[in-house]
Amino acid sequence: MNLENAINYSDSIISLVVPLFVIIMVFVTRRVALSLLLGITLGGVLSFYHEPLNIALYVYKNISSVFYSFNDSGDFSISYSSVYVFGFLILLGILTQIILYSGAINSFVNWAHKRVSSPKGSEFIAFIAGIVIFVDDYFNALTVGQISKSLNDANKSSRERLAYIIDSTSAPICILMPISSWGAYIIGVMDKEVPKNLGDGLLLLTNSIWSNYYAWFALLAVFLTIFWQVNLPPMQKNINVDVKDLLDREHFDEKSSSIWLLIIPIFTLMLSISSILFWTGYKASNEPTLINILANTNTAFSLFYGGLITIIISILVSIKHLKLSYIYIIVKRGFLSMLPAIIILILAWSIGPVIRDDMQTGIYLANVSKEFMTNDLLSLIPAILFLISAFIAFATGTSWGTFAIMIPIGVGIISASNGDVVLGISAILAGAVFGDHSSPISDTTILSATGAGCSVQSHFITQLPYVISVAVVSFISFIIAGMLDNLLFGYIFGICGIVILFYLYKQYLSKPINI
Repeated sequence: MNLENAINYSDSIISLVVPLFVIIMVFVTRRVALSLLLGITLGGVLSFYHEPLNIALYVYKNISSVFYSFNDSGDFSISYSSVYVFGFLILLGILTQIILYSGAINSFVNWAHKRVSSPKGSEFIAFIAGIVIFVDDYFNALTVGQISKSLNDANKSSRERLAYIIDSTSAPICILMPISSWGAYIIGVMDKEVPKNLGDGLLLLTNSIWSNYYAWFALLAVFLTIFWQVNLPPMQKNINVDVKDLLDREHFDEKSSSIWLLIIPIFTLMLSISSILFWTGYKASNEPTLINILANTNTAFSLFYGGLITIIISILVSIKHLKLSYIYIIVKRGFLSMLPAIIILILAWSIGPVIRDDMQTGIYLANVSKEFMTNDLLSLIPAILFLISAFIAFATGTSWGTFAIMIPIGVGIISASNGDVVLGISAILAGAVFGDHSSPISDTTILSATGAGCSVQSHFITQLPYVISVAVVSFISFIIAGMLDNLLFGYIFGICGIVILFYLYKQYLSKPINI
C-alpha cells in the first residue's frame, strides 16, 4: 500500500477539522486517549477516503512511528527518544512506589505537616519549586510533582490544583529563561530565520522577556490562586479524579522510616538528570558555550539514565525497609500508575504528524493570517500574532512547532511594516505558550497531570478557566502596548486586570474544596 498519495489540505479550511474534532471530543467524552485515537482515524479518512484500504495502515503507521520508522533507503530505525521518555515514566512510577513502601512518605508528611499545615503553604512550595527548576519543561513537570504530591495530599489540596501549579510554572518559566532548553531552541530558530540586521537570537529573546505578558501574568495568576485559594467551579467538581496512590498510602499509615529516604532520591533525581543534561549538551557541542550546550542536550536520554541512577540509589538507601515480597507489587503498581499517561502520550505524539504534516493546520492558519496583517492594522499586529500563535499551538499541541512556523512569518510582516519586532516576537512566544499550556493534546499538559498524579482530562478541564482568563487579559495588554507603543501601560492594565479578576473569582465563584 502506498501512503504517498494523501490529499493536500494546506490551502483548505478542512485542515482544521482534525484538531477541532479532537478538542470537541475531549469535552464531550472526557476521554483524551479515545479522542486522540479517533482524531488519528479521522486524519486517515480525510487523507485516503479515495483509498479506503490505506486508512487502517495510516493509523498503524502514525502510532508505530512513535517507536520506530523506516528511512528512504528502507533501513529500520528505533526512536530512542520516545523509548527513553516512556522508560523514564515507568521508572518514575516505580520510584514513587519504592518511596511509599519504604515508609519515607509518612515520615516526610509527619515532618512537613508540623511546619506546613495548610493547602496554601504546600502549594507555595510547589510554586517555588516550579520556578527554581527551569532548565527543561519535562524535567520541571515530573520532578515538581514528586516533590509536592505527598505534602499536598496531607494538607488536603487536590491533585488538579497541583497539576495547574506545575503546568503554569513549566512552560511559562522556561520561556522567560534564556538559559533553558526552550531558550536554546528559540535562539536557534531566530538565528536561522530572523535577518541579522534585527539582532542575534539571544539578544532578541532576552529583550522579548519583558514584553511576554502571558508568561508573567500566568505566574501572577497562580500566585493569586494559591494566596486567595481560588477554586473555580470546574476545580470544585473535579477533585483527585482517577488518583490511585492516595488509597495506596492509607494502607501504609502505620509504616514510617526516615525522611532521608525521600530527600535522597529526590535530590539524586534532580542532580543526576541535570548533570547528564549538561554532559550530553557538552559532548554534542562544537563550541561548548552555555547556549550551545543547552541547544544540544538530549533530554530523553538524560531523563531515563538519571531515573535509572535514582532507582539504584533509592534501593540501596531503602533496602533494609523493603521486603522481598514488595518487589513484584512495587514494579506492578509503578508500571500501572504510569500506563494511562504513556498511552495518552503515545497517541498525542502520533496525532502530531497528522495535524502538522498531513493536515498542515499550522501552515494553513499562518497563510490565512497574512491576509489580516496589513499596514492598516500595524498597531494590532502583536495582538493578532498572539491569537494566531495561540490557536496554532492549541490545535497542534506544540509550542516549538508554532515558534518555527510563526517567528519567520511574524518577523517578516512586522519588519516590512517598520513595526516593533521585539513586541511581535514576544506576542508569538506568549501565544504559543498559552496554546501549548491549555491544549489537551500537548505533552506538557499530559506530563503535568502525570507529575501531579491526576487524570489528564480533569487537569485540562480544571485549569482551562484560569489560563483563558490570563490569555484574555494578555491579549488586551498586547493591544494597548501596540496602540500606545508603551509596554508599561500594557503591564498596568494587565496586572490590575488579573488582580481584579481573580479577586472577583474569589468573592463570587470560589468555594473551598472538600477532600
